[in-house]
Amino acid sequence: MLRNVRSSTLAVVVGGILGLRCASGASEAQTAVAILPPPESRALLPKPLSNVVMVKVVDGRLNVPLGGWGGQRLIQAKTDPEKFRGYLRAVKARGLNCVRPLFHPPNAAKPNDAEWARFDWEAMDLAVAMTQEEGLYFLVDYHNWLVNDTIHVHEQDWLRTWGWIINRYKDYHHLIFEGFNEPQTQCACIAEHYQKWVSLMRSQGAQQLCVVSPFWGQYFRIEDPAGNWAQCRHHYFSPQNSPSAKKARGEADWQLANTANKNSAAAAVRQFGCGFFMTEGGIEGKPKSETEKASEMDGVQRAIEICEQHGYGWCLWAHGDWADGFDTYGAQIKTKVKYPLITGKNSH
Repeated sequence: MLRNVRSSTLAVVVGGILGLRCASGASEAQTAVAILPPPESRALLPKPLSNVVMVKVVDGRLNVPLGGWGGQRLIQAKTDPEKFRGYLRAVKARGLNCVRPLFHPPNAAKPNDAEWARFDWEAMDLAVAMTQEEGLYFLVDYHNWLVNDTIHVHEQDWLRTWGWIINRYKDYHHLIFEGFNEPQTQCACIAEHYQKWVSLMRSQGAQQLCVVSPFWGQYFRIEDPAGNWAQCRHHYFSPQNSPSAKKARGEADWQLANTANKNSAAAAVRQFGCGFFMTEGGIEGKPKSETEKASEMDGVQRAIEICEQHGYGWCLWAHGDWADGFDTYGAQIKTKVKYPLITGKNSH
């Protein structure tokens, strides 16, 4: 979450792509239990559908309108599949078409993250299967939160894990890949880390949309032979940046639509020819009053309107895990775009 105030063949591929490491992170190494290789069995995975409309960037716009809610826990697809599927169906019933089940890096910031946000191959297989069955796009979220070093010091483990994910699931065209959520240790070579990831993705034959994030650093260029990548930033609305409805709408305009701001989404799309996907955002915390909530809600609503007008994707946080957003202010969100299921059928 962001507060804006705040096999052998694979080894050869990864080894060839790994390059200069981030010198500033070399002294920050921590002990982390690496994610293990995937199992040989694919019994839990259904045959990929042949008629899925893959999300692609066309002239700075996504060819498929994407609107959704994130924060689902990947592991629940295994531990409580009925509840997990219930999340999916609730999002679809709302007329949206994208979910963002998360898993944390092995060196998660909090001890309990190792359980509720751990990566699990069985859970991943089940999540891929269920999202395909329900007709929803699945934003695969390697979810950093207060973990500063994974993309830097543990880059090789990060890329190895992604190599396995790509090889196992690249035939599922309803997937979207988000390389690393909110990289908080900014360095001069942040783009180089992401470039290695995108290069790995394409070298393994995956053509899905790749989402990169500067956190709150500067947007950057990625060379993608598939031309199918998007920048990401997370926009939350709080008493600090949205003390009034006017200020809240202005915040959304400035960050997303105003090219006078050289670091807005619109400016990044124009400069780099990429797409944009706000993979997280919403109201920050629980408002203290209805007036405060209404003001922040104006910002969220305006952000969605801009995303719809500009062909950006959006996925707010979360489905009950963060400020109970899905069932409270989420129920008040108004959309003007129809969000089709993965086969192009309308979800309404």
